[in-house]
Amino acid sequence: MIAVALSGGIDSAAAALCLHENGEAITGITLYLGEKNPGPDKIVRAAGLCRHLGVPHHVLDMREEFHAVTRYFCREYLSARTPNPCALCNRDIKFGLLLHKALSLGAQLLATGHYVRKGFSQGRHFLMRAREMKSQEYFLGLVPRSSIERSIFPLGEVTRREAEEIVSCAGIDIPRAEASQDACFIEKEGYVSFIESYTGSCPEPGNILNTRGRVIGRHKGVLFYTVGQRKGLGVGFGQRLYVLSKDAARNTITVGKKEEWPYQGFAVRDLNFMKLSSLDGPRETLVKVRYRQEAEPAVITPAGPGEAVVDYQGIFAPGQLAVFYDSGGAILCAGIIDPLALH
Repeated sequence: MIAVALSGGIDSAAAALCLHENGEAITGITLYLGEKNPGPDKIVRAAGLCRHLGVPHHVLDMREEFHAVTRYFCREYLSARTPNPCALCNRDIKFGLLLHKALSLGAQLLATGHYVRKGFSQGRHFLMRAREMKSQEYFLGLVPRSSIERSIFPLGEVTRREAEEIVSCAGIDIPRAEASQDACFIEKEGYVSFIESYTGSCPEPGNILNTRGRVIGRHKGVLFYTVGQRKGLGVGFGQRLYVLSKDAARNTITVGKKEEWPYQGFAVRDLNFMKLSSLDGPRETLVKVRYRQEAEPAVITPAGPGEAVVDYQGIFAPGQLAVFYDSGGAILCAGIIDPLALH
């Protein structure tokens, strides 16, 4: 039996339909992570899909466990870092606790609606880019291989448009506009409002500095900005400037030209190896330091247990996820970004 994680959206519904059409025995599981996560309408849709297919449906209440993800999200932002809550949730909740629950229900595999391919080479399971242009393997970079072994991804060779057609042709009514979203707990008011309501903190205006430490403007609160941000600085500087760093203790942000970026690389910690079993020395790879970018050349070098340093020429945000690929789009390893000390 295959347990299918059902969010009430198109992607997971298409995954369930693909498996059912192939004659697989399935059961549906919906994670309940908060009052509107997912909303009651989505739980009803997931249950309706299971009734349509004649399979069981379980709702798993993980509100308490999910607080670890939201606390991490708020803590990182308040420390002037840029977290990736989806990567943590995928590792600890979906492919951790949910997978464990699925196995306890008698399932042999967990299926999700992620657009990602699963590969196997030299005895190792790993994840790869999917056929869909907005492939989601980046967000799964921290999922351990032991979980990948017990997981299946029916949409690896399916585009989002094709998934919509699968659901439509099955007579399942799910609005097409409701694509799976990032940071499922953040609603329309945005992440700053969420952090304010969750923690009681209130962003305070502060100084915008140039790379020489001179005050050149005012910001509305460090929380509103991310490293690498170019638009929305709120001040017309007459030139293209980026947020180069944030200092929560001093309540300042530093901006500058792209060529003023002070780092020639970064450190990574909590390395999760996929296609690679280890790093024995410097290795040329391709890396993504944020989801919406093409993988770029980088050299990764081991620096201790679970750690490495990366020679990389672009701008990165401390706290974000770095995912390293081979030329075929397979994940070699992934880890959390830390800045290197400047000399």
